[in-house]
Amino acid sequence: MPATTNPVVLCVDDDPDMLAAVVRTIRTAGYHVLGSTSPTEALGILGQQAIAVLLSDYEMPEMTGVELAARARELQPETVRMMLTARNTIDTAVAGINVGEVFRFLCKPFQPDVLQREVAAAVEHHREVADVASERLTVVRRRRVLEALEREFPGITAVPRDDDGAYLCDDEARHRAEAEPGLEAILALLNG
Repeated sequence: MPATTNPVVLCVDDDPDMLAAVVRTIRTAGYHVLGSTSPTEALGILGQQAIAVLLSDYEMPEMTGVELAARARELQPETVRMMLTARNTIDTAVAGINVGEVFRFLCKPFQPDVLQREVAAAVEHHREVADVASERLTVVRRRRVLEALEREFPGITAVPRDDDGAYLCDDEARHRAEAEPGLEAILALLNG
């Protein structure tokens, strides 16, 4: 899913009071924020709309934040995943990085300015990742168009040029162009 002009941040914490504080803090930074106390509900949201940043608690009854991050990555690989947790252990960090590809770990209790700064960094990272994904998709689409053209009109993607740069067409290509109006238009565009 491409980057949006108004990025959406999805916050997940099973503690409603903590969730409200996190949502309020991020919202004051100008982002569109969604909140959920349920990882399962959060996965449903991820399945329905583009999410720039997922900010999740680690310890939740339905699944851990790392499990949520891993499943979120499957649904939206370009979503930047962050963890906000009071469980500040090396095991938590390693699991988050290795399993959920978590971008940042933040400690509870959080400092509002630190949370806002890190979410801003995550949004920027999302834009970069989404731009790369979009460029990659464009390349794939172009390759598929060229492959389709080549199947339909063998040799069209490798038409030779003369010394002046004009495309050279043999008699067979000209004959096919006359018989197939779409090819004639393509050749006209190529020779501009």
